[in-house]
Amino acid sequence: MHQCSSAAAIAMIVVAVLLPGVGHVLAAEGASVVKIARTGKGYQMTRNGQPYFARGVCGGSRLDELVAAGGNSIRTYGPTGLDAAGEKGLTVLLGLNTGKPRHGFDYGDARRVSAQKESIRQTVLRLKDHPALLMWALGNETELDASDADRIRVWKALNELAEMIRQIDPNHPVITVVAGIGRNKLAELKEHCPALDAVGINAYGGMLSLPEQIARQQWDKPYLVTEFGPRGHWEVPKTTWGIPIEDDSTTKADLYERAYRRAVADQPSCLGSYVFLWGQKQEKTHTWYGMFLPDGSPLNAVDAMTLVWTGKWPANRCPRIGPGAMKVSRRGAAPDEKQRIFPSGSHLECSVDAEDPDGDAITVKWDLRIDVADNPSRGGDREPPTPPIEGAVLSAAGKEAVIQVPAKPGKYRVFAYVYDPQGRAATVNVPILAQGQP
Repeated sequence: MHQCSSAAAIAMIVVAVLLPGVGHVLAAEGASVVKIARTGKGYQMTRNGQPYFARGVCGGSRLDELVAAGGNSIRTYGPTGLDAAGEKGLTVLLGLNTGKPRHGFDYGDARRVSAQKESIRQTVLRLKDHPALLMWALGNETELDASDADRIRVWKALNELAEMIRQIDPNHPVITVVAGIGRNKLAELKEHCPALDAVGINAYGGMLSLPEQIARQQWDKPYLVTEFGPRGHWEVPKTTWGIPIEDDSTTKADLYERAYRRAVADQPSCLGSYVFLWGQKQEKTHTWYGMFLPDGSPLNAVDAMTLVWTGKWPANRCPRIGPGAMKVSRRGAAPDEKQRIFPSGSHLECSVDAEDPDGDAITVKWDLRIDVADNPSRGGDREPPTPPIEGAVLSAAGKEAVIQVPAKPGKYRVFAYVYDPQGRAATVNVPILAQGQP
């Protein structure tokens, strides 16, 4: 975490005090007070006495763009980002790291569990009076891939952590973040983790049925959607050689909008959401989950969130990928949209269906990369990037390009990036398989 500004540091020196005869704690001067209250229809969150609905993003970069798009909060995956967010008038759903069984953390080891608890206690004591703090998030998908027995141990340990945090800091709610709500997770949380104020749910394609899923498990507390975005790589069709097929950026953006309207907006028990990912990362591909390209260009999902947050499109919109998406065929042969298996070393004729809703001229860039979308990593674990293959693009003009398949057989992916003059973008890609010789 960056050091606080001098004014904030002075404010944070004021220690919370217990008033004699009064059963509550006053926040330090300048700190926020966040409460969740039951209403006639559901729940409402307030911040410093005023209604507050989280219009948030996952990630702590591009905060000026976030403010311009109508967002008001960020979610971090560790105890960072408070100062930067506070300078922009944003709040933070602050991550508190917890060990994951899939990474080898043993919740049956009392010494490790105790050490983790003390580390989190120290973090909460240090940061609880920061004015940008909205609430605490215990872990991220801590239970993912855990056995049934380990998952119950996780819930019980998180409950002890939640109880501790609520004693130290009664002014900010505590949640944990789960990887979807399958396996009756909400019912398990009700039984084994009752100290939570709410639950954070990461959901992608399942967003369109999330309210019904929550109701079926009879969850009686509020929720936040702590990650949502495009269809996940586990939710899409695959090629005949087992590679997930990524949606284009316009198809993704349409899902962002529908998902928000379906599972977040006007849901009486929802306290807000955090869209994934306000930035860019390598996860299966370098374009799958990022709402920006690596060069910083915003994609269609930024437009979609601006619309749902503000009620209007941005003044200049990103180009859009049309229904034809991308066509790839071997030079001189008929397109094969189903197989896309080509001889090694052959030349491919590629075209993209794209337009700009503002009528601006568009330019298209192309590249070819080794396809690593079958990487078995889970839960957003780090994946190494895959750079473009030098010399693969033989020519490009307008919406078309000629790309050479490498001589080495294997899995590859053709990418197109469509730009308008303002640097806003759209993207689409197609996996291909190189076999044999030309």
